[in-house]
This record gives sequence, C-alpha cells and structure tokens, in this order.
Amino acid sequence: MSPELETLDQLLGGDLSLSILIRVYPNDGAFTKAIHGLLMAGDVRLKTVEDNDVPQRRWRELFLEGTVLSDLAAFKLSITQKGVAKIG
Repeated sequence: MSPELETLDQLLGGDLSLSILIRVYPNDGAFTKAIHGLLMAGDVRLKTVEDNDVPQRRWRELFLEGTVLSDLAAFKLSITQKGVAKIG
C-alpha cells in the first residue's frame, strides 16, 4: 500500500496529528509532497490542533517550502468523503 493510501486508511479512525503521520513516509520530502498532494486532491483537510481549518493559501508555505516540518504537532489531518471513497 502506498504511503498516501496508508495515510487515508489511518484517518478512517479519526483525525491524526502530522507528527504521527510523518512516520508512514520514508523521508521529510516524501511526506510534504504527499500531504500537499492529498490536500490539493481534496482527499484530506488540514486543521490546527484547535480544530480550525487551515486555509489553502497557507499550504504552499507549509508543504512546498517545508515550514510545516518545524511544527508538526500544531496540525492534524481529517479525511474527506472523497478520501474515504479512495479507500473503499
């Protein structure tokens, strides 16, 4: 199973911190690229630990520039219906 599908599968049980999900990926670059791809595809939603949605305009900075790596515990992912359909 690809790391992206593994991520979606794990999210079926509920929201998970990025600090947990990064363990599925072989390196930081693979993680940031994959999570950004899942976000852009609409398979997941990025939230703060306070449960606020992170606006799309921040995704580039967080994932393409890699700033998310310095504060993984501040964010979590939740699966969308589109993401659930990819697992089913």
